[in-house]
Amino acid sequence: MNRSLSIALAAILVVATVAVPVAAANVVSSATVQDDPESNAETDSIKPGARFAAAVGVQHAELEGDVSTRAIDIRLANAETNATKASLIADHLETSERRLADLEARLEWLNESREAGELSEGRYRAEVAQTAAEMRTIERRAAIAASTAADLPADVRDERGIDIESIRTLRDRAAELGGPDTASVARSIAGDDVGRSIGDGREPRGSQRSATESPGGQNGTAAPPNEN
Repeated sequence: MNRSLSIALAAILVVATVAVPVAAANVVSSATVQDDPESNAETDSIKPGARFAAAVGVQHAELEGDVSTRAIDIRLANAETNATKASLIADHLETSERRLADLEARLEWLNESREAGELSEGRYRAEVAQTAAEMRTIERRAAIAASTAADLPADVRDERGIDIESIRTLRDRAAELGGPDTASVARSIAGDDVGRSIGDGREPRGSQRSATESPGGQNGTAAPPNEN
């Protein structure tokens, strides 16, 4: 890793680390405001401490996602040849495919464990929200890869076996967050912005609640969690 990349990532890490505690607190408040009454009832059964811990877990997943996403973005920008860019994209896609498969398997395990009564509702929702945040990272990185690959000459892409449609399929799979039910569970813990970049200019998650209350506003396969 060259010096400029190290400095850039260090700056990202410092800024995002400072933002995590504040953002996590906002997650707890905004996540309680949901349109789905059934989701509200289930979320209300989660102890505040468990909900806050889940929110912090999501924020850390988002932080790690920011760092890894910006790292690949910087490496692609600094690549001096199309061949180097193609190599970076191919390696990234291979890693992302494996990781997404791991996360999809993890969601399946979580759903099965919940149905079998082996996980508490709070632990289940916390794990699902964190998994969804990691899927969002894969979605963002795949979007970067697809955009860069589209600018490469066809012969360079072919040499490395890069298929733009396959990249878009990967991105779309990650964007589904395991399906509508899983996505709803993730939002019940982390709000509508679950998995979005901490530094992408989004509103603080707590602002959604403020708006409704005031007239003028609105890595490998993860090990199965132990039930608390």
